[in-house]
Parts: sequence; structure tokens; C-alpha cells
Amino acid sequence: MTRLFNEILRTGHFPRSWKTGRVIAIPKAGKDPRLASSQRPITLLSHIAKLFERVLLRRLLRHLTPRQEQFGFRSGHFTTLQLARVLQHMAAEHNRGYRTVGVFLDIEKAFNRVWHSGLLFKLIDNQIPPALVRTVASFLKYRDFYVTADPHPISARIPQGSCLSPCLYAVYTDDVPTLADQFQDWEEDVVLALYADDTADLASSRRVDLAAAKLQRVPNLLPDWLGRWRVAVNVTKTASLLTGQQRTMPPKLRLRGQEVEWQTKVRYLGVPIDRSMRMAAQVEYVIHQSMLRPVLRSHLPLRAKVAPYKGYIRSRLTYAAPAWYALYSASQRKKIQAQQNIALRMNVGAGRYVLNDVLARDLCIESAEEFIQRISRRIFDITDQGPYEFLQNIAPTQERSPSGRPLPRELLRTLPPKTRTRLIKRTGCPQNGSPRKGIITT
Repeated sequence: MTRLFNEILRTGHFPRSWKTGRVIAIPKAGKDPRLASSQRPITLLSHIAKLFERVLLRRLLRHLTPRQEQFGFRSGHFTTLQLARVLQHMAAEHNRGYRTVGVFLDIEKAFNRVWHSGLLFKLIDNQIPPALVRTVASFLKYRDFYVTADPHPISARIPQGSCLSPCLYAVYTDDVPTLADQFQDWEEDVVLALYADDTADLASSRRVDLAAAKLQRVPNLLPDWLGRWRVAVNVTKTASLLTGQQRTMPPKLRLRGQEVEWQTKVRYLGVPIDRSMRMAAQVEYVIHQSMLRPVLRSHLPLRAKVAPYKGYIRSRLTYAAPAWYALYSASQRKKIQAQQNIALRMNVGAGRYVLNDVLARDLCIESAEEFIQRISRRIFDITDQGPYEFLQNIAPTQERSPSGRPLPRELLRTLPPKTRTRLIKRTGCPQNGSPRKGIITT
């Protein structure tokens, strides 16, 4: 296999038999399943081809330097950090007395619209070695797919299901236009947040009309770039958001001659953000999405039921929590903790007379706030000490008035340094966090 991979890299020829993919269509939630556009295609490829793609990907990454605003498909970058960066900007500007206007673009069928010739041009423009460019060109050329029987040729798109495709898409969209080098010395730049095809632009000013006018300059630049690289934006799904309460809304932003509607809340990287930044919609969403009642009430062994709680329910309740939990009010935090208490009671079938603290102690489960504080400290410590300068001190703590919006890192102010050690000493739980023997049940 090593000789085969070396010959592919030397000749730049990707085997034709590895280019046929079987497409599995996964229905999108809330869409008409009878329409082809309502299906999310995932391509099943040869496992040997995927192994070679990982080898090729490592060699490509040696020569690629994505723009610092791109957090998708990069080591050490993830959704929580990008959300923390966006919410930090909105809250900090609000505390300064500024209004923030944001536009959240919806790239239509992102992976399916990658123009092969344009992608190869950008690889060459990035000074990628010719041998790697030839291999990528062979990887893209003469591909086909089948759903049931007859194969169909692919003239555009990159295969979803390939580990190489996300990197290629990031290269293809790396030059999305911004207002860099177009501002006067006294003007503040527009904040760009990228995560794969999820794009957000944020502009702030004391006056709403000035913030909207500054941000409008970004959609004015987009049509030329979209047309040149054959990228489509769904304007009807593109949303704009204005933070704070405003009686008179500014004129709607325009993209390609169409108006972008103002929204009271937008969804970015799976988290609903409302204009007041109270995150009320996020509370209701995570509570609705997090329960597995049939599993929790089943007759499975206790250890088997605790694992789904930690792996699914708690992960849904606390998804990207280091970014948004500080913005929660006391009542909202109680709702999150109440969901954990309900899940633990279902796990053990405990009666009403059993205290929640007793259940958490015997199951060796931290409170929701302790868990979120612990993972927040770990995430921010890793980024502060990591090799990426742009991520160091991301979402910094700033002085604010008591009525101002909290910032993500303020969650760490009340966190003792060794929360997990304290939990183990207090409860006598084993290091692996498994339930203690003799737990109280009905």
C-alpha cells in the first residue's frame, strides 16, 4: 500500500475505481421528503481511497495557511470558540453603548457548487507543489456516483464523505471579500466569522443607521465574487440581526437587489441568538432537544443508562456552553439544572423523597454549572497556551457596568481551580466517574 500511495503521488493519477461513490440521501429536518432538494447527500467511498486522502491532506496542509477568521476544518478551532468570539463582540459593543448589526449568509448547496477549474486555479495561486495539484485534479476529474444502479457523472462539486473535501472547500472560499484596507484610520473594521459555509459579518456603531450603512458595503462586494466563482447565496434564508431594542428599524440590507429581512433571532452554528442577547431561545431549544425518556426509563443496567446521559443528554444541554452560559439569567440556569435532575431521577427511578443532591452524589455527576465551568476553563486554557496567536485571549474579560451584558470568560471568576478534584474528594467517587455502589433507588 505504501508503494501504491507513493506512485499515485509521483504520477498524479488517482485510480478511477476509487472515484465512484454510493450516495445515501438523509432527509433534512422539517423539509418535504419527496423533494430532492430536501435530502442531504452523503457519499460512501472506498476505504482505501479515504486512507490515501488522509495522506494527501497532510501534505496539502503543509502549504496552506487559512485566513485566521476561518474556524472550520482546522486543528484547535471549533464552533464554541467562534460562537464565543461572536457573542463577546456583541456583548462588549452593547456595554460600550454601541449597536451591532449582523448579516448571516446562507450559502446554497455549498459543497455541490465548487467549480473544479476555479478550485485548481486557487491551489496553484497558493503555491501548492505541482505534483499535489495534479493529484487533486485527478481526484476531482471523471468522478461519478450512483444511488440505486446506473452511475451518473459529476462535473462540479466535491464529494461529501471525503476527508479531503472540507479542506478543498476552505481553500475555495478563503478569498471571500471583506472591507479590509477600505477603511479610514478612524473607522473600525467589520468583524468576519467563518465556519465552513456559515458566514457572519458584524458591524457596530453608536448610531444604528451608521452601523447598517457600514455593513451594507460587504453585500455590495459579494455579487462580483459570487458570480466569478459560481457560488450561490440563498437571500431568502439569509438573515440580518440588530442587537438591542429599537423602535425605528433602519433600512433593510440588500444583497443582489433583494432585501434581507430583519429577524428577532438568528441561528448561527446551531445556537439561536436573540437581539437582546438574553439567550432565551437557546434555553428552550436545548431543553426540547435533550431528553431520551425511553432509554432513561428502561430496565437497562444503571451504568448503561448513565453513559447515554453523559454522552448525549448532557452534551446537548451544554453544547457550546462556554460561549453562551455567562449570558444566562439565574432562572435560566435553574432550568438547565432542572433538566439534569429530571434525567438523573429517571435513570434510577428515584422517589420524590430522594434529594437531588443525593442522586448527583451517588451517581458521581457534577452540577450543570460546575461541569460547564470546568470545560470552559479547559477550553480557554488550551487556546491561551496554544500555538495559534489569533486564539490566544479570545473573548477577553473587560470592565462593565452592573447592568451590562456578561462576557463569556466571566463564568470562570467563581470557579475554584480544581473542580473535578473537589468532586471526587467530596463524594468519594472513583476517578473514572462511575456510579457508587449502593445508590438509593426505589
